[in-house]
Order: sequence, then structure tokens, then C-alpha cells
Amino acid sequence: MDNLIVKPSYVTLFNCIGAACEDSCCSDWTITFDKKSYKNTIKNPQLATIAKIAFVEIKTDADRWAQIKLNPQGNCPFVNEHKLCNIHAKAGEKALSDTCRTYPRIHNIFGGTKYESLSLSCPEVARLVLFNQDAFQFDVHTSGIKRISSPSPIWLEKTYEYSLDLLINLGLDWQQALMAIGLLIKVSDQVRQDELPISEIDKRFQQLKLLADSKLITEQYQRIPYTPQPQMRAFLSVHDQLCKSHSRSLRPRFTSLNEAITLLCNEKNEYQIDALNNAWDEYALPALVNHPDLFDRYILYSIYHNHFPFIDTQQPWIAFRLLVLDCFMVRCYLSAVAFKNKGLSESDIVMCFQIYHVVRQHQVKFSEAINETLQECGIDSIPAAMSLLKTKN
Repeated sequence: MDNLIVKPSYVTLFNCIGAACEDSCCSDWTITFDKKSYKNTIKNPQLATIAKIAFVEIKTDADRWAQIKLNPQGNCPFVNEHKLCNIHAKAGEKALSDTCRTYPRIHNIFGGTKYESLSLSCPEVARLVLFNQDAFQFDVHTSGIKRISSPSPIWLEKTYEYSLDLLINLGLDWQQALMAIGLLIKVSDQVRQDELPISEIDKRFQQLKLLADSKLITEQYQRIPYTPQPQMRAFLSVHDQLCKSHSRSLRPRFTSLNEAITLLCNEKNEYQIDALNNAWDEYALPALVNHPDLFDRYILYSIYHNHFPFIDTQQPWIAFRLLVLDCFMVRCYLSAVAFKNKGLSESDIVMCFQIYHVVRQHQVKFSEAINETLQECGIDSIPAAMSLLKTKN
């Protein structure tokens, strides 16, 4: 049987907006060239002069043969005065390195099926995912390729499908849907470790549907206490790591976010989680009245993009905890910007999601570090994880 390709319409709808991009991937990013693209570029008579100063040979392997040496402004030397790529303009798309040709496109393969997606670190992708009403129309078609692949674990595929169902079809608020997914994950992890039979995932899913219908999931979420101290520790640590890891931490776009957060500090210049949470309720929520599905869309994207709860450690609990943390951090950023601007524009919303994912989606060490942070903060259970999302008792 032919392998399948799954493609959400946000992949089909995407087009690079080039010079109009508010945070171009041609600046401040590590841009690598494969050997073939590098050789072709330095031999091209229209590009050779720039190429002499633009490259540093690293020769890690054929896919990472050279790296762009950014100019003092942090821009790729091949970018012209119109903020467009000279390689693309003079030699065509096929001459681009694999990095430049494919970003922000990405795909994962599970059980022979190819799942296409885009990285949220691109502002235009964030705009599509968060606001385009047609973004999540899924197309499934055969690839025309017959390839024998190892089957994806049954527990993973069931958990992936049921997580989507819990988010989309139960009519729960996004926080409550996340809690339902967490309760599913708990059973999935036991199945993964052969402590329970696979049928227990199906049974748990049916139980969760009944709990949602009877409003018990809502009641359980409401009973989770507001715990500002773990929230404060988590936010401080993760934001500090983001500032240290972000390639554009000194650029105006990132600085504007930091300035917004600083406005909510106390007289000792200390971040105040209560102030952030109050800003969410007072400024952000009213500003998001026209985007009530914002976090539903983001969680849907995250589940699909990562084939949740897949994670390299194969521990679904860690994948769940990171998903909750992602929602918590972006909510804090939205709160700060809403407080500063006394509201949120679509550009503000895109900025908050996109800035965070420049590091979150591209630096494995960042994900590992924030997972350790959550452990140190005592975020080691579903109620503890969900307490990150509470803004008041």
C-alpha cells in the first residue's frame, strides 16, 4: 500500500512575504549550506564576490558544509537593499541551501505516514495558524511511494487521536480540555510501560467523554488551587533562559516584549506573577474577545505538529507538561503586552507566540532545560501542571 501524506491547509496557504516580514529568517539565524549549494554559489559569477566574504567553511558533513557569516547588523550578506535574497534573485530557488529552501517547512514520519507542517517561529506561519479560518482543513493523499516502515506504537496513535478529539469535540474551555488530555496521558503512560492493556486507553477516553458531559472535568479544574509561587519560579527561570538563548534578544522586537514585562515589576525590579495574572483577566481577555479560539488553535497546532505525545524521551507525561508550560509562557507574554498597550492587536499576538517559538522549536537544550526547571518547581503531577494556568482562586 502507498504511504500517506497528511497536510493541513496552513501548509498549502503559506507564502513567504519576504521584505514585509517583521522578523526575517535572513537575520540573526544560523544559516548553513550543504556542500552542493555552497559549491554552486561560490562558482556563480553573479554571486562569487559576495560569497568570498559571506561563508565560513565548517565541513561538519555534506549537509553542513559551510555557514553564513552575518554582517555587523546581523543580516545575511546575500540580502540586498530591498531585503530580498540575491541567491534567489540571481540563481533561482533551486540554488538556495536546504536550510533556506525548506524553512519554515518541516515534516515528521510515523508508521510510514508523512505529516507536513510549518514552524511557528515564522511570523507569517503564526498569523496563518492563529487567525486563518481555513488553516486546519486537512488533506490526506497517497504519496505514490511504497516504503516499508516500522509501525507507530498503538498507544501513541490512540493517544494522538483521542487528544485531538478531547480538544475539538467536547465543548470544553482550552484549560479544561488540556486537563482531560492530561488524564488520558496518565493512562497512556501506564500502557506504554506495559502496566495496563491497550484497551484501557479506549476505556479512559470514554470515561473522559462522560466526565465532560456531566461537567465533572470543569469542576475538577475549578478545584485546582491558584499557586502563584510555583508559577513565579517557572516564569522567572524559563524567561531568563529564553533571553539568554534567543538569537534576537537585543533586537527591538524582543526588547519590546521585555519592556512590557518590566512594567509589571515591583519597586525592587522583581517580576510579579500576580500582576501578570491580573493583566490577563483585566486587559488580555477583553482584547481577545474576537479570538475566543486562540489557544484551541494553538493547542491543535501543537498536537498535530509534534504528533503529541511523541517526544524523544518517549515519556508522554513530559510532552504534556511541556505543552502546558508553552501555554503558560505565551499567556504571560500576552498579559504583559496587553497591560503595556491596554489591549492586543493581531500583530501583538503573533509576536508573543512567534518570539517564544524561535527558541522553543529550534533549540533542544532549551526544552531540556525547561523540563528540568518544571521538575525543580514541583510540577510533577497533573494538578500541579494545571495550576500553572490558573490566574485566580
